[in-house]
Amino acid sequence: MRTPSLILLALALFIPRAIFGQERTREERAIIAFDEGVQHILDGNLKRATKSLRKSVGLDTTFLPGRRMLGLAYDLQDDYPAALTEYLGVLQHDPYFSRLLYFNTGETYLRNGQPREALTYFTKFKTLQADDLGKYGLVGEQEQSVEAQVVRRELAQRILAAQISADSSNYVNATGLYNLGGPVNTIQNDYFPFLSNDQDYLLYTRQGEHGDEDLIEGYRRRPERNYSISRFGSFNTSQPEGMCTLERDGETIFFTLCHDDPKAGGCDIHRGVLIDGRIGEVKKLPDYVNSSTWDSQAAISCDGQQLFFASTRPGGIGGSDLYYCTLQPDGSWSEPRNLGAAINTPEDEEAPFLSNDAETLYFSSMGHGGLGDQDIYFSRLDRTTGRWAEAVNIGPPINSPARELGFHLTADGRQGYFASDRPGGEGGLDIYGFTLSEKLTGREVTYVSGYLTDSLTGEPIVNQTVPVTGGGVYRTNYAGRFFICAPPDRALPLTVDHNQYLPYRRSFDIPRWDNQSPYRIDLRLQRSVAPAASAAAATPTPPVAAPVDQKMGVFFSLESAEVTPEQQRLLDLMIARVGGVERIGSVLLEGYTDETGTADFNLSLSRRRAEAVAAYLLARGLAADRITVEARGIMKRTLARKLKRRVEVVIRPR
Repeated sequence: MRTPSLILLALALFIPRAIFGQERTREERAIIAFDEGVQHILDGNLKRATKSLRKSVGLDTTFLPGRRMLGLAYDLQDDYPAALTEYLGVLQHDPYFSRLLYFNTGETYLRNGQPREALTYFTKFKTLQADDLGKYGLVGEQEQSVEAQVVRRELAQRILAAQISADSSNYVNATGLYNLGGPVNTIQNDYFPFLSNDQDYLLYTRQGEHGDEDLIEGYRRRPERNYSISRFGSFNTSQPEGMCTLERDGETIFFTLCHDDPKAGGCDIHRGVLIDGRIGEVKKLPDYVNSSTWDSQAAISCDGQQLFFASTRPGGIGGSDLYYCTLQPDGSWSEPRNLGAAINTPEDEEAPFLSNDAETLYFSSMGHGGLGDQDIYFSRLDRTTGRWAEAVNIGPPINSPARELGFHLTADGRQGYFASDRPGGEGGLDIYGFTLSEKLTGREVTYVSGYLTDSLTGEPIVNQTVPVTGGGVYRTNYAGRFFICAPPDRALPLTVDHNQYLPYRRSFDIPRWDNQSPYRIDLRLQRSVAPAASAAAATPTPPVAAPVDQKMGVFFSLESAEVTPEQQRLLDLMIARVGGVERIGSVLLEGYTDETGTADFNLSLSRRRAEAVAAYLLARGLAADRITVEARGIMKRTLARKLKRRVEVVIRPR
């Protein structure tokens, strides 16, 4: 971090007044203003420091310590052009005033987006290390310890950063960089962006001036419109709530809550279900995934089978390390494993993100050689060994001499977002967008989703495993929905075994898809039917069983009351199971809608739907006096909206 080293420099250059005790009155006043300016820097009051140091330089234009410290005050406020004016003015007046000032000038050029000039001054600083320290007088002695630290820890990295930035044509992996602007970005820190598959819904973290973190959500009606921003969920408190991650299914959400349990300490990862913009079923991940320290910034693979996160738990390589778990057949997570030395360093690694094909990991790090503060890196997975390759800096324009973190790619793998505190933003960390080079997007993946239902009733089959032959095992949710990340231009073989239904075996041809909404396939299971008894078997005639009511759902499109040919076919099958129209004693038709529309509209639509089914049954020859139509309006059950647009049919045989 540059700020601590500059504060150390301010301490080193603090000049006791006794040294200049015999100087003239105007020069004494310059020294007093200088000392006040340095003290303001140490107190963190940079505006007052700038005012005092300007006064010092105005009183004595030849007082080089004042100009140098004024440059440092500008530097700490990210006013790089003003800082360069003062630094270069000092070196022009006396090239031997300070050897360390060559490094400071190079770093300021780098942060100002002038890498070639930065490289010149870094190289000069390195060359001057051969000089005798006495050549730089009292200032050289004062700077000695700070300079030694810079040479040991920072110089090589800064030279590399300047070289990469100066020759950026060899490193550019992204284009079209832009700031999202307001109201997403503010003078506060805004970071950890995550967008829905259609990019119309945005989740991110905002840090207030007192350090509190809150989850923020944004909606937009059209791509050309900006987002409308509000606080997300009902769990934002005066304590930090951090990074949100949605599974690509758009329903499962992971996020961080801090200090919710005073006995636990630190921050922990939680999981919830997002339905119609509301979060529910919030549960903290098990204690063997969370630790007694800090656990945060969860990232989930496209298929939901792998979980990556950052943690400061004991036994790691550095301060914050990256770990991962895999989903077990019983739905639990495996024990977390450290990603190892190719990813983790003695410094901090955080904010992981996984590509759609799960073969490229993006993350932020302080420990790998970078362009400046915290940079974004990527690593490739070797499928044959299961190991991650050595991390590679993603390069400019994503990385800069400032801080970058929170990398995210949209569903197509091309549009990306991250946060940076580089100059020119709204203030603090801002969220930026870009287009990623195809060479870093990974292999194409098609999002596949649908519902597993009863072929006659349309009822969802929940919590049912849906294995992919030769692949993973997926599970339906509360609405019978499944979600799979599949390679395009290949067959997707699915199997379902349920003890109340016939075995389901089918392969689907999966196309290339933009993934703004999933490619839809539905699986309808047929009930098991007992084989008919042999006519030759001499068995007593069993007693006649009481008639059993037959039930099914007839489904409709949004705001439609038309019975489709497919639904007509299912009604015909149901009539056949009863034994024909003449075997029907009575029929109850209950019409429903989803939540879309006003109450009056929904009640009317639900009646029209029930009447449309009644009209079809009348056309099949059923007497009108056997049909009862009821309009129920909105269905209150917890189902996907598609499944609420229905008519419940109950047939009572004679």
